[in-house]
Order: sequence, then C-alpha cells, then structure tokens
Amino acid sequence: MILTKEEFQKQFEYNSLPAVHRLIREGKIKARSDGMIDTEDSENQEFCQKRKLKIDKKNAVKPAKKTETKTANIKSADQLSLEIDILNSKLEERTSRVELLNIKIAKEKGQLIETDVLNRCIRTAFDDMIKSLTEFPNIYASEIIGIVKAEENPKEILVEYLTQKVTSSIKMGLENARQAAKKYYKG
Repeated sequence: MILTKEEFQKQFEYNSLPAVHRLIREGKIKARSDGMIDTEDSENQEFCQKRKLKIDKKNAVKPAKKTETKTANIKSADQLSLEIDILNSKLEERTSRVELLNIKIAKEKGQLIETDVLNRCIRTAFDDMIKSLTEFPNIYASEIIGIVKAEENPKEILVEYLTQKVTSSIKMGLENARQAAKKYYKG
C-alpha cells in the first residue's frame, strides 16, 4: 500500500508528522523519490508489521470492563458520610473504653485519687449523652417530618416532642454516669 506521510502517520498512529520524518531520517522506513511510503516494500514491510502488532496489542485492551469496575466502586456522598460517622463513633467508643481502663489501672496503682476517677467516669458518660443529643436530628428525623406533615401548626407539638426526647436522653445520661461509677467501685 502506498501512503502519503500524513496517511502513514494516521494509519500507524503517530502523534505528529515530524515523528514520521524522524523515522525516515533514522532509516527505519524508506520513502520513495516522490515522497510516498510503500508499506509493502521489502525494506518497510518488517517495520510496518511490527508497528501494526504494537497497535493491535494496545487496542486489544478492553476499556469497557475498566469503566464498569470504576462505576461499581463509586459510592455516593451520603454513603461515604455515613461510613465516616460510623467509624468515628466506633473510634470514640474505643477511646472511652481505653480511658476508663487506664483510669482503673491508675487507681489500682494508687496514682489517682477517687474524685478524679469519679469525675472521669461522669465526664465519659456525659460525653456519650452530648453525642446522642447532637445526633437527634438524624435519629428522630422521620418522626419530626411526620409531625410537621400531620399538623397545621406543629410548633408546639414539635417543641413538646423534642423536650420529651431531650429529657429522656439526659436522664439516660445521668443513669449511665451513675452505672459507670458503680461499676468502677465494684470492679
């Protein structure tokens, strides 16, 4: 097949015409006297076959599978946010357990006075309580939405509902603090 340099560049997938001129200069391919390139010429045939094999190998890669894999691994921002919240919650819980264990060890070694122990137990329980209060909108969102949709003037009912939930959460936090201190002294 006889090709112009531009056709050779496109068919054999070179980035620019100067690349084809470089191949001619280096003697890797030979141009005829009229400037055309004969791909079936004995001197060009071997180079052209090697280049076609290289192009075929490059094109043999199936990009469709790669894109399918990438889209399967993409998670929504909500999913990522939820996973991060769960991991942070687990980390805080483990940190609290480690702190309580360290307090207990320090107490057994006589390195702490009991008021420090009690204060740390109570602080840990209150940290849990505050955490649960900040998660209120997420926990009770569906119930709050239901109240707002069902009532014409939901403000009073909503305030009463949230007051009950906050009160019960505080009571639970105080009970947890009492239980933590009790467990410590029994342990």
